[in-house]
Amino acid sequence: MRREHSSSVASPTVLLKPMDIKKLARVPYSTIIGWLTTGHPRAGILVSVDLAAAGKRHSYRIRWEDWEAFLARLQTAPKERQRSKPLPRSSSVENNGMFHY
Repeated sequence: MRREHSSSVASPTVLLKPMDIKKLARVPYSTIIGWLTTGHPRAGILVSVDLAAAGKRHSYRIRWEDWEAFLARLQTAPKERQRSKPLPRSSSVENNGMFHY
């Protein structure tokens, strides 16, 4: 039996597994685990619920609305860094090119 999720079908109580996110985002599984543990530089940490008992292997579940919020932050354009203006050239320097022979 195969389960498929789409934005129109997903109910608010759907918990996605990292493998579901892998299929939706089309990125490697290790990238998804990185988003869950260390985060993304622009979008931050993907909020999840860990269903594992203490001392057991992690069992991450992601709420559908948390995934959509993460995806929205991920798709926003990064802010452009402001560049400093170049220093004015002194008028005493001749402009004959870069090399002086």
